[in-house]
Amino acid sequence: MNTQNYTANPKVSIVTTVLNAVDTIEQTILSVLNQTYKNIEYIVMDGGSTDGTLDIIEKYRDRIAVIVSEPDKGIADGFNKGIARATGQWIGMINADDWYMQDAVELVMINTYANDDVCCANLLLIGDNGFKRIKKSKIGWLNYGMYIMHPTCFVRNGVYKAVGGYDLAYKIAMDYDMFLRIKHAGYKIKHIDEHIACMRTFGVSNDVKKMHAEELAVMKQNLSWSSFLLAGLFNKLNRLRWRLWYKDPFRSVNKFAAL
Repeated sequence: MNTQNYTANPKVSIVTTVLNAVDTIEQTILSVLNQTYKNIEYIVMDGGSTDGTLDIIEKYRDRIAVIVSEPDKGIADGFNKGIARATGQWIGMINADDWYMQDAVELVMINTYANDDVCCANLLLIGDNGFKRIKKSKIGWLNYGMYIMHPTCFVRNGVYKAVGGYDLAYKIAMDYDMFLRIKHAGYKIKHIDEHIACMRTFGVSNDVKKMHAEELAVMKQNLSWSSFLLAGLFNKLNRLRWRLWYKDPFRSVNKFAAL
């Protein structure tokens, strides 16, 4: 019989990676510090910001377990450095430009059982024109692209240790590579149908062309040849659909934006 971990109040490590995000980092930090769930270890990995980001982080030093500011080799390197310092049973990632709903961690822990290895939920995407859309994590679609919303993901510490770190070769799709590896290693990924995080769309992942190129590279590395051909075709058609139909509603207002 499954038993909920919430009653045991497991420690949850939250990792934020940041580089020069002075306008958004405080919202990210406060969304972690103000969680209704209290057994949280907060880790902030700064890549060497020079724009005042560190001044904001320092305001909350007494409430942040680990603060590291040093040059890194990109987002994946920041993820790995944060995971290496995490002592919680579960690890969540919320980057600058993103933030949690106040009860995000509590919702995940309430709905997490002993045989769950990864939990993911739903994400609100927010464009620079104010356009918003809820994106649900779709575990069954993972072969076809990053259909698991990374800011909503919580992974058992032992899973990260078993599958290895995020691949520094990827500048955008390192999370897609990670979750394909986790899936193919046989770990259980659970979807919780709750909106727990928000993400602005004007970060590094908004480079759609590069994102799709890296996703194809991840598919080629992790899928069988037949699965890669099918997934690659789906990925390319989806990219074409986005360009011709939606015309990036997160950047410009158009008649398709409400679809």
